[in-house]
Amino acid sequence: MAWTEHLGGNKYKLVARDPSKVNKPKRSISVDVPKELVKSERKTKHWLTLELAKWAEKVEAGKANKPEKVSFSDFVPIWKKGYAEKNMGKYTLKTNMWYIESFLMPEFGNAGIEKITTLQLVTFFADLKRKDGKEYATNTKLNIFKAAKSIFDAAFTWEVITKNPIDGVQRPRPGKKEKKAMRSVKKSYSTTEVGTLLAALYSLPDRWRLYFTGSMLGGFRRGELLAIEWPDVGYDNQAIWIDKQITFNELGEKIEGEVKTEESEGWIAMPKWYMDQLNDFEKEWRKEAARCKEWKGEDKQYVFHSGQGVMYYPTTPTVTWRKFLKKHNLPHVKLHGLRHTAGMLLRETGADLKTMQERLRHTKIGTTADIYIHASDIISREAADRLESLDPNR
Repeated sequence: MAWTEHLGGNKYKLVARDPSKVNKPKRSISVDVPKELVKSERKTKHWLTLELAKWAEKVEAGKANKPEKVSFSDFVPIWKKGYAEKNMGKYTLKTNMWYIESFLMPEFGNAGIEKITTLQLVTFFADLKRKDGKEYATNTKLNIFKAAKSIFDAAFTWEVITKNPIDGVQRPRPGKKEKKAMRSVKKSYSTTEVGTLLAALYSLPDRWRLYFTGSMLGGFRRGELLAIEWPDVGYDNQAIWIDKQITFNELGEKIEGEVKTEESEGWIAMPKWYMDQLNDFEKEWRKEAARCKEWKGEDKQYVFHSGQGVMYYPTTPTVTWRKFLKKHNLPHVKLHGLRHTAGMLLRETGADLKTMQERLRHTKIGTTADIYIHASDIISREAADRLESLDPNR
């Protein structure tokens, strides 16, 4: 048997009897009818009927015990052990913990996690400012939001809280001023610029020329290309196998770790001319390795290494790329922008979003669309050229 009790406004109590209890068999929970439904009596009844059925089923299954009261600071270690350590890279976890300890703990640490409300979270993000009173960059706010969401999502999934307060909090977005500044930052190279870059890269040692060229053509993430070994290079199928990356551990030390997502793993087809150059490089690589008196790479065969087979530090390509651009007075695009360049090259050759998603190994096609849906210079020029036929003076 189950029923509802109106508590006033849009608040109701859902009540069901626990058949396993002789004494005090009633189990109840308070709910808020969504504001967009509460004005309609029919929709309110329908929503309450569904929620009551869920609650009754939970009570009958013996899963309606009141959640143990736990503070936000007490729950974070539980989240860390039960979710974060299993689903995040060590360096990512370290970064998340910094945001949690620096921003979330001072605000919510002593509060019971079940008592933290959507309004409190909305107010927290609205008031989030630096010590000098200036706004934090949207990316900083977004990282704090993601950390908080991960914690509250876990608390809700594990039934520590009965309602997820962060569901009603808007994801941080850049304002007009920040958007304008972001638009002025060059994110990728055009096809013409790629030709200039490829020629300029011949001024670098072969290992760096092939590393940066591969990044532009294959859309590899920084650490993925650092981690490839010669057995990962397939000359028969003209492709490179990706299943690991060079990254950081929680202490900031370089390590070989798993790729970002399951979708990141796979063969990446490359142009034949690039694979031919890689083949020539391997021959020289093996001669150099044979001459090495003290090989420190043990059984590893990193294609790109810092000498004696030792893996590069993950930030070394970034520093090398920045120096290269400055030396040759070339337009500045971040190293990760070479991955975006690979996407734009695909788009300019007419590739559809699905093809781009698979090649760039995005988990969701929405991610691909968000990054590459804007028109490139070439696509925009072609669209404008089609309008030339409308010239009334022709």
